[in-house]
Parts: sequence; structure tokens; C-alpha cells
Amino acid sequence: MGTVRDLHPRQVGQTAWQAMIGVGIGDDENVDCVADAELPSLAVAKAWVEKTLPTAGFPEWVHRRVHGTAGAFLFGSVSCGWYDTDLVFEPDPDGPVWDADLVQGRLRWRRT
Repeated sequence: MGTVRDLHPRQVGQTAWQAMIGVGIGDDENVDCVADAELPSLAVAKAWVEKTLPTAGFPEWVHRRVHGTAGAFLFGSVSCGWYDTDLVFEPDPDGPVWDADLVQGRLRWRRT
């Protein structure tokens, strides 16, 4: 099995999907990124989140907070974009974003 980059070679202008697992605190949105990947399709990106989110853990800095993990949460997100001339992923500012929350062991998706 190859790396994500081997499985999804980058080309300038090519559409890609960025999947990520983030951590939030309280009412804040994305405070930190726990893991991310750039993938060739929405289906593959969602599958990556569905596999990664249930086993993801909080970064060490969350555990060291005064309140520890209280009020902290993990979530998944998938957004569409493309590769610029430096082959760096650029999110589409007008593109759809799908967010995923793990609620009582079940993943719930919503389009934002």
C-alpha cells in the first residue's frame, strides 16, 4: 500500500478534497488540526474521516489545560479545492464543506 501522495498524485488545477480531524474547545470552532489528508474524491475523503475520527485522540496540550479535556471535542471536516502552481491545496472559498460529529458512537454529517 502506498502513501496518500502515491495514491493521489498532484497536478496543477486538479480538484481535490481535504479531509481533517479537528479539535475545538467550548464554543470555538477549529482550534487545532489533529490529522489531515488530501484525497481524490468526496467519497474517499468522507471514508477517511469515518475511519479516523472514532480513533482520534486529543493532542497533549488539551490534556495539559487547567480543565483537561472538559469542554473539548473532536470533529471531522471535508472541503473541496484544487492544487495551485506550487501543488499546494487551495480550498474553494465558495465550495461546500461537510462537517462530521461523533455523537454516541455514531458519525453525523452536515453540509455547511
